[in-house]
Amino acid sequence: MKKIVLLFSGFLLSFITIAQEKDFTLNVQISNAKKNTRIYLVYQNNGKKIIDSAVHRKQAYVITGKINYPLNATLVLDNEGLGVQTVIQKMKQGEDIISLRFYIYPGVINLKTDKLVKNPLFINSAINTDYLRLQSILKPIRDRQMYISNQIKAGDYIQNGNEKPRKPVTAGDSVKMVRMGRELDSLKKATKPLLEKFITQNPNSYISLVSLEEYAGSFPDLSVIEPMYNCLGYGVKNTITGKAYSKFLSDRKNLVVGTQAPLFSQNDTAGNPVSLISFRGKYVLLDFWASWCAPCRQDNPALVKIFNDFKDKNFSILGISLDEIDGKKSWIKAINEDRLDWTQISDLKHWDNKVVKLYSVRAIPQNFLIDPNGTIVAKNLNIKELRKKLEEILSK
Repeated sequence: MKKIVLLFSGFLLSFITIAQEKDFTLNVQISNAKKNTRIYLVYQNNGKKIIDSAVHRKQAYVITGKINYPLNATLVLDNEGLGVQTVIQKMKQGEDIISLRFYIYPGVINLKTDKLVKNPLFINSAINTDYLRLQSILKPIRDRQMYISNQIKAGDYIQNGNEKPRKPVTAGDSVKMVRMGRELDSLKKATKPLLEKFITQNPNSYISLVSLEEYAGSFPDLSVIEPMYNCLGYGVKNTITGKAYSKFLSDRKNLVVGTQAPLFSQNDTAGNPVSLISFRGKYVLLDFWASWCAPCRQDNPALVKIFNDFKDKNFSILGISLDEIDGKKSWIKAINEDRLDWTQISDLKHWDNKVVKLYSVRAIPQNFLIDPNGTIVAKNLNIKELRKKLEEILSK
């Protein structure tokens, strides 16, 4: 089952209480920059997308802000004076833009580069030096993954939500899609030994913690991942991010079948609070999804049928959306388009959703089936498994 996965590329979300935000300053020196060149810094902090900018002054560009811990960010160069809206639109459409992925963090980050951001040099920034070194190692695989993904997108082989493909999908297209999917899976597997080697050789690197999350995936084998985590340096494990990942691994032990589902309350689409405890006395499926999650949207028709088949048999669904504040209209539109006639809640904080953190959700779609007493009886069921499980327990 395809899933949308949260990687450590934005570093770990704040699964634990976050300290007061601290200042960061980004100094960028661009050799041979045009006078009208503007830079944009794009990142997400506490569920909000932030786009900041700077113009050339005294041989450098300076951007400041406040964050809690290292965050993955994108630096975009606008050498032609296109403006932020045009540049962001190009990013969304996957068009070529002059950009650099790196990490911002509390403190001062000094970057020297050219107008094409080739051979970037970070001064006294171990995080970014290690990050760029790892990306260089993974570049052949990443480039091939990007090429295949673009081929799939260009061929309209995958639908976005309930949208129809722009052209009929032929038998040849289906064969090609299967082949490309298998190659993507193969490329993903090929990254694992490279990540493992980097982690082993760099136990004191923050990027090893990032790499471990990617290596482990959303449903880690604790017998493998816990020893790898324990081998990381004390300084890495003692960071906000390191402690958060330790909590995530601990949660994987606690959120198992047979344990009590953590209680919560969150607002529905009308702003009314809905609590999990209000579903006591019936089976309820916690369905983690989002309007922008294509695999979620593709599963929704079958989920609607399951709901209609079992709703009169002491069963309900509670949808928890990972949409963000700017996507509230898209969230409600998706609910109506997909005919999701069950309760929907969200705090509209994307991956920072409090219930998402509470249940250590790192990929969607994901679900937890809870019995009338509040006990988890199954989790991460695909559509066929869900129907079979409901037939089994509701026919008793």
